[in-house]
Amino acid sequence: MLNASILRLTLCLILIVTLGAAAERAAYAYHTSADLAETTMTSQEWGAILQRDTEAKAQTESPALMTMPSPVSYKVRSGDTLYRIARSFGIPLQMLLTANDIDDPGSLQTGQQLQIPSEQAGIELPGEQGGIIRQVLTSTLTAYTAGVESTGKKPSHPDYGITYSGSKAEEGRTIAVDPSVIPMGSTVFIDGIGVRKAEDIGSAIRGTRIDLFMDDVKQARHFGVKKNVKVYVLEGTA
Repeated sequence: MLNASILRLTLCLILIVTLGAAAERAAYAYHTSADLAETTMTSQEWGAILQRDTEAKAQTESPALMTMPSPVSYKVRSGDTLYRIARSFGIPLQMLLTANDIDDPGSLQTGQQLQIPSEQAGIELPGEQGGIIRQVLTSTLTAYTAGVESTGKKPSHPDYGITYSGSKAEEGRTIAVDPSVIPMGSTVFIDGIGVRKAEDIGSAIRGTRIDLFMDDVKQARHFGVKKNVKVYVLEGTA
């Protein structure tokens, strides 16, 4: 009798274990399928994201949308040497020679145009400019206004705000120069400042020094003195 009871108990335990294992396998199979489905969905979404990124990158790098630096040329002046030109633009001499296919440095001629690797030289002339540089200067910059503190003129003066060239001084355009160095009417590109027009002179403006016109006195004083600034005088502007 006892043996029969033990046998039934054993059979019950075996059945419970078997059913539990089957249920566990079914549950595992369910979760595994769900995980795979989730993984598949995530991969599809990730693929779509990558596709969008690839298309966006292709559009950004397309020739129609890329911002290319304007070509920069330098017009050789009397007395120029290739070494001096390379040094003025801050580029290696060999780079200048290579960019212009020059084998004989002694063949340089006045008026000759040299291509300047603008990216290496750090020059980005506005697209509307000719891009031909006729002179490179190292300048000291200061700022001035139309008022008494700079010109000695009050707003009631008939020539208040009028430049030496006869135009009305305008911030972001007008600069005062020494006309013996930078001819009146010249367009210049000032490193870190931008394009300006030589329209004025000043008693303290001598040599390569340049005075930038500003409307506000405090702003002009705050500008202070900036030394060793590269200035590029553009061709065909005076």
